[in-house]
Amino acid sequence: MTDKKSRSTWKSLKENFPWKDMFLGFLIPKVFFLYGAHHGMAFLWGAIAVAWCVGVFYLHQVKTHKVNFFAVFAVIMIMARIIVVVAEKNPRMYLYVLALDNFIVGTIFMASLLFKRSLMQLFAESVSAQIPQEILASVYYAKAWRIVTFVWAIVFILFALVLVLLKACNLRIVGLIDMFASWPLMIILFLFTLKFPAWYWKNNYARIKAGE
Repeated sequence: MTDKKSRSTWKSLKENFPWKDMFLGFLIPKVFFLYGAHHGMAFLWGAIAVAWCVGVFYLHQVKTHKVNFFAVFAVIMIMARIIVVVAEKNPRMYLYVLALDNFIVGTIFMASLLFKRSLMQLFAESVSAQIPQEILASVYYAKAWRIVTFVWAIVFILFALVLVLLKACNLRIVGLIDMFASWPLMIILFLFTLKFPAWYWKNNYARIKAGE
């Protein structure tokens, strides 16, 4: 019974994950900006990407009355990257701004743990997943999302520290590491976000049923 409920919860999370919102609100504007940055037009395409995010956010809000967190996240990352481009003429500043970009994102996730609902719980609740009422009513519901939020925070903060520790290396290498490592990290984090809660609730299902 527990396995069946767990599989049902995981299937619901996977099926109801806002893939379209992620594609429209995050992936497309990131591609816009990366294209512009590659062709020396970071400001122009950065502005286009931010305008796209604002449009997606507004239309999503009007249509669903929910926040498109992907669009918000994309704007934060794009603005940080524009600052990185500005700082690129100063190698030392470039490196530290690059690290600061990741550190700020990690700090935002960490700071959300001070509130009743963490950032990833707010994100999860914008998804219409069919989570059993007994899980929603338990303390383990919020705990799962707090753990997920903490992992996001730690990954971004550690990545920022890695970039700083690489300051002795060639800055081009650091830039490549930031570009190619950040995408796999994001994919892993999103998969973790989808997979971990169902696993956590399954392993604590007896306690959930007991009302602990």
